[in-house]
Amino acid sequence: MQKKIFVNQPLFDNTEINAIQKIIQNGLLSSSNINGGEFVQKFEKQIQKYLNVKHAVAVNSGTSALFASLLSLDIKTGDEVIIPSFSFSATASAVIATGAKPIFTDISSSDFNIDPLKIQKNISIKTKAIIPVHLYGHPANINEILEIASSNNIPIIEDGAQSLGSKYYGKMCGALGNIGCTSFYPTKVITSGEGGIITTNNDVVYDNLLKIRNHGFNKNNQTTRLGLNFRMPEIEAAIVSTQLNKLDNFIKIRQRNAKLLSNILENHIDVPNINSNTVPNWYLYTLSVHDNRSHIVNFLKTHGIQSGIYYETPIHVMPFYSKLVGNILLPNTTVAAKEVLSLPIHQGLDIVDIEFIADSFLQSLKN
Repeated sequence: MQKKIFVNQPLFDNTEINAIQKIIQNGLLSSSNINGGEFVQKFEKQIQKYLNVKHAVAVNSGTSALFASLLSLDIKTGDEVIIPSFSFSATASAVIATGAKPIFTDISSSDFNIDPLKIQKNISIKTKAIIPVHLYGHPANINEILEIASSNNIPIIEDGAQSLGSKYYGKMCGALGNIGCTSFYPTKVITSGEGGIITTNNDVVYDNLLKIRNHGFNKNNQTTRLGLNFRMPEIEAAIVSTQLNKLDNFIKIRQRNAKLLSNILENHIDVPNINSNTVPNWYLYTLSVHDNRSHIVNFLKTHGIQSGIYYETPIHVMPFYSKLVGNILLPNTTVAAKEVLSLPIHQGLDIVDIEFIADSFLQSLKN
């Protein structure tokens, strides 16, 4: 029977099972404490240490992380937030949920991340935040973005949903801007099923986030500001706490697989170009396929290999958002949406799997 190879796949062992059993046995599945339950607090401390940040707030999804972060900065109706259109729609929906307007900005064709020069052109007196996305686990050009943001006194919220463990000039993604957001959806490098984390070094933002996560409650259970239920359950916290201990090893396997795939494909197609000052977590191995992408996808599928197109439809041309922002031109985004293709390199794959993927991909080009 032919082995099925997925673009991303969670990898668990008995450590996750044991962690879940412990929580089920004690019956404490969640906590309304302002600081969260036992496993939530444990995980937050792990993340603080791993990313070398002062504060971490665990929440129930990456989308909640973005929304809560915007609320913590008092983003509201009439404000504008600069974001890329070449991203998952949650980047935009979190902005919309605050009442603010997303200002869709083009990407750089070299790394598929938001173009700092285009950010500069989109800044106005209404701009209250910039959300660069570390797409595919490759860090955005934060140094240039920080320079633009600081000169205009605009905070940066990192959308690091795909980049936990990635490094930029020796610093971890999630510790580069004013606020960092990460997702633990099942397709991510590590997962809790659902879940997210928010990181910051700002004490005021941290205090706001604790309240926003838990109905606006202060330590006396009095609602002092707008908040919702963004709490991370204890089971999710226990799973992702265990997964975090495996993250560096997962990334090493992905790096090995990415290097092997690039070595095989480099003479046949443009392979991903990595900035020497960055270390991606290789969440996705993404190529630009200039012709016959659908043929390649179907050919790989017949060989049991799933590939992915992230993202075939840019956010700004989706029906809801096109009505909101009208017809805007983002040429690099348009080209990328037509050409990108992601191949599997996740930690569940060995060298034989990667060679099979590469050989099948080359066959698809010949055919």
